[in-house]
Amino acid sequence: NFHKTSEGFTYEAERTAEAPGREVYVYIIGEASRAMNWQLYGYGRETNPLLSEVGDLVVFRDVLTQSNTTHKSVPLILSSVATGEHEELYRRKGLPALFNEAGFDTWFISNQSPQGAMIDHLAHDARHVIYIRSPRHDTQLLDEMRKALERSTSQKLLFVLHCYGSHFSYHQRYPREFAHFQPDNDVAIARQHRPMLVNAYDNTILQTDYILHSIIQKLRSTGAVAAMMYTSDHGENIFDDSRRLFLHASPRPSEYDTDVPLLVWTSEAYAREHATTVDALKSNLNKGVQTSASVFPTMLSIGGISTKARVDSLSLTNRNYRLGTRLYLNDHNHAVPLKMYGIE
Repeated sequence: NFHKTSEGFTYEAERTAEAPGREVYVYIIGEASRAMNWQLYGYGRETNPLLSEVGDLVVFRDVLTQSNTTHKSVPLILSSVATGEHEELYRRKGLPALFNEAGFDTWFISNQSPQGAMIDHLAHDARHVIYIRSPRHDTQLLDEMRKALERSTSQKLLFVLHCYGSHFSYHQRYPREFAHFQPDNDVAIARQHRPMLVNAYDNTILQTDYILHSIIQKLRSTGAVAAMMYTSDHGENIFDDSRRLFLHASPRPSEYDTDVPLLVWTSEAYAREHATTVDALKSNLNKGVQTSASVFPTMLSIGGISTKARVDSLSLTNRNYRLGTRLYLNDHNHAVPLKMYGIE
């Protein structure tokens, strides 16, 4: 009944920071990608050889998700709803609807199947919605975005890309040209197969590295006022601790399935127009972040959009950014401090 419960909702959005020429903003939602397997976060393997060479990439170092499940995490990072306001999800629209109000041409391109859940309701507020079919590699997201960008005559565009990313079965997530870490056989879930599972998992991160770098290169080539943000819905547990768990969605979260990457890139044209915003982003890269709290206001600020729902104190573009207690949405949809699980 979302179409009924959210009927009439408006963000009363307004543009407050117009820029000359074309503007393109890209928000990428990763899937099951944990920061500890990213070279950018100190991992011993070269899983980010391309992004490691991007000098103007802002890498936030201490980022936690609010849920280790996709169906709970993604709606919260696509909306202004805080972790402790779960019931509000059914009354508010999300990021695509807000950018529509501000005059953007909005695209939601997903490599995950529609499930009739909250993610799809928020996605369908975009003016253009594309669900990719098999073979379902995330490189297809890149192809669809390129086509839309080249064909569109709009001066202001928002792209939301929902990845299949590092979802099990890892071996099936990438074309064979990304099978760098070997052996990466498509094996059954078993502790004795962990080395092959990790190899395949790391290959999914390698593909993500290529996709994000390609988006940056494409945006750079347009000369537009442009920005890209990436974060993942949650991480993954690959038989990492004494519980011998695999995957995620455990009632008890761990550092493996809650610690996620968060990256922001801005074009040279954007940096010229919004130098103070870029400087503020860099000033906050070592501060604690929770994706449900900060992704939404940060995207609005980057896009120069004002709304009654924008909490500037939680935006990573604010030099005075401060985050309070980081929360976890448990199996009963109650928000509890992550430190209850030993996660700080």
